[in-house]
Amino acid sequence: MKAGAPPEMTIALLSTSNLRFFVDSLRQELRKWKWDAEIWASEFNQYRQDIWNSASELYARQPKVVILQLDGADLFMDVLRDPLSGCIDCSAAAQRAADDLETHLAGLQERLPSATVILHTVYFAPLHALTGLEHHSPHTLSTISSLFNVHIGQLSRKHPNVLVHDTAALAANIGYRNWFDPRLWYLARCRLSQEAMKALAQGTVSLLRAWKGQTRKCVVLDLDNTLWGGVVGEDGMEGIALGEEGIGLAFAEFQDELLNLMRKGIILAICSKNNEEDALAVLRRHPSMRLKEDHFAALRINWRDKAANMRELASELNLALDSFVFIDDSPAERTLVRSELPEVLVPEWPKDPALYKSALLDLATVHLLKLSITEEDRARTSMYLAEGERRTLLESSSGNLESYYRSLEMTAKVGFANSFTIPRIAQLTQKTNQFNVTTRRYSEADIRALSEAADALVLCLALSDRFSDNGIVGVMILRRLSAGEWYIDTLLLSCRVIGRTVENALVGFASRILIDRSAEFLIGEYHPTSKNAVAANLYRDLGFQPMGEQGGITRWKLPLRERSVAIPDWITIDSSKEALSA
Repeated sequence: MKAGAPPEMTIALLSTSNLRFFVDSLRQELRKWKWDAEIWASEFNQYRQDIWNSASELYARQPKVVILQLDGADLFMDVLRDPLSGCIDCSAAAQRAADDLETHLAGLQERLPSATVILHTVYFAPLHALTGLEHHSPHTLSTISSLFNVHIGQLSRKHPNVLVHDTAALAANIGYRNWFDPRLWYLARCRLSQEAMKALAQGTVSLLRAWKGQTRKCVVLDLDNTLWGGVVGEDGMEGIALGEEGIGLAFAEFQDELLNLMRKGIILAICSKNNEEDALAVLRRHPSMRLKEDHFAALRINWRDKAANMRELASELNLALDSFVFIDDSPAERTLVRSELPEVLVPEWPKDPALYKSALLDLATVHLLKLSITEEDRARTSMYLAEGERRTLLESSSGNLESYYRSLEMTAKVGFANSFTIPRIAQLTQKTNQFNVTTRRYSEADIRALSEAADALVLCLALSDRFSDNGIVGVMILRRLSAGEWYIDTLLLSCRVIGRTVENALVGFASRILIDRSAEFLIGEYHPTSKNAVAANLYRDLGFQPMGEQGGITRWKLPLRERSVAIPDWITIDSSKEALSA
């Protein structure tokens, strides 16, 4: 960050306990990802006062992120002190705490409407006064935390700018006695150990990175001794370790978790030194193979070096190398890829296959975290496979692009943002880097506010063709500058549809809407980045007039009454109200 420049992000910490020691852990974790942040922590258990005092320092700092960390031991202190005084109504206790939390959340959102609020799930110490009684009598405690956590999840689904950090899962993963340091609690009213603060900071930053769309998109896998045990070229399909017992089950369960990643929208690919025929036989016919050939968006099974193959995979999938994670059992292959392709994440990998599944889950929580799943996520692999069929069609068209476009039989569904499309629109603004003229990032709450604003329009485009339905692949956000002039705040396309003239259809459709609204000029800007050069000539190619350059940003103007952007006649436009509805 340049001297005198504002911080990239301001974060406020509100808690029932003392989080001042946590500030350093969080700041260190943010710096690992080159995020500059100003972090402010409220005083011990002062979150209510800060939320309801409009003159508090919380609101003076105008944070973009508010972390509201309420500990279960504090929220349910009276119950935990005397759980034997009578049969506890767990549902009522959890509901009261959840209602109280929602009231505080409403106060925060009223004064900080654009801030993202992170809530934390709660947990109790596993050993307590009711241990032994809990499952043999009406007395119970564990149900309270479970019900309260359900309410937290409901709040996040109800409020698009609310995220949930599963602190209870983190505490269980490292163990409560490693999580809670009683010495720090009695001396400083801090409920977190040093190990807990480190884990909580890493989890918080992973959550924020996922919220901003900065997670990896593709896992590339070796085969021998990675997806199965042994070398298929030497051991044969019958001799590899893959099955329902022993170490073969470890490989099968590792594949189960990879399959779950694919279901969440993470792309899987193969990069293996192998005889292709032997490897494909396992993918296609082995009875315990969870991952089949059509679960992989691309394959490189040959004897070339893996760095070269990875470059080809990036080109084929139209993804930047910093979108990739490479998993290989061989230290030599990992070292090669790290050396040749430093953008690719190459984690150290356990020698023992029994640890593969847990290693993948640890990796996923940091680098592959998903906060929501769209229909496009679920269909992503099939979309990439369909793209391979399109490439075959293009090759058969002998380079005649118009013939190729017509043979695709494309239909574009175009319309305004609605409750069904807003999550995908926000996701595209957060993740799209290549065909994105301004690379502005927006949350679901931001998109919803823009869609409801009188001086803005949010359009999206879904594309289907003879091979597949690509889902929503285009976004255009327009802002009115004056009665006759509109500005393109955001214009982006998914990398899957670059080079198919979809941008012409989207801008052409938007131009007609603006003309109907008596607009005379449409202004566009191109903000160059290290990744969006593919969009550099967009406005020139669409017939916009240059307005000059300042600070590397070029501005363009389209006189709507004099020039029009033609919608290609090989794309059928469906703008009916039902086109982009659930």
